[in-house]
Amino acid sequence: MPSQSDILHKHPVSGTIVEEWIIPARGYAAFHMKKGQVLRFVDIEGKQVPDLVCFNAQDLGEAINMGNSLLINKRREFIKGNVIYSIRCRPMMTITDYSNALSYSYGPMCSEEVNRIRYGVPNTPNCRGNLAMALGPWGFNYRDIPNAFVPFMNVEVDGNGTMEIREPTSVPQLREHEAAFGMDGIGDAPPAAHLVLSPQPR
Repeated sequence: MPSQSDILHKHPVSGTIVEEWIIPARGYAAFHMKKGQVLRFVDIEGKQVPDLVCFNAQDLGEAINMGNSLLINKRREFIKGNVIYSIRCRPMMTITDYSNALSYSYGPMCSEEVNRIRYGVPNTPNCRGNLAMALGPWGFNYRDIPNAFVPFMNVEVDGNGTMEIREPTSVPQLREHEAAFGMDGIGDAPPAAHLVLSPQPR
């Protein structure tokens, strides 16, 4: 069976790899990126989704804003070339490539409160809590975390507008599990990436 490293490097990327993390399910990472750098997600085991938030390192009050991004891109499901904008409507990241086009950008992430209401289970590990822990060194708390952009997440909306979270379609060891994002031009930014187990409980 291929190792995690084998799968991670199965499809080479151009340029120099600055740093790599293998993030366990329900784990997290936070780091600085510079303009022109690219962040690539690889779903090693399949059927996982990363939650992505980022901030302007020169002004941590300026974060991604999915509402602005939806309105400016005029799309609910983002595609290659779409830009993720900040609360000030400035470009923060551009979707440069993917091999699985599914994503979720038009609603909130999971939290302890949301999970308790949806599933009747208190004190669950959750996206917002993980991102708050990842960004704690920058002074962020639980309430400071904006709604995330979630590559690979499979959300179906029927003709009546009802939303249902479905199992992700990413497949391990195939090139159906990658997404890349280029850092745009408002200065260095600390993004935080958070992987959660999927499928989510229903």
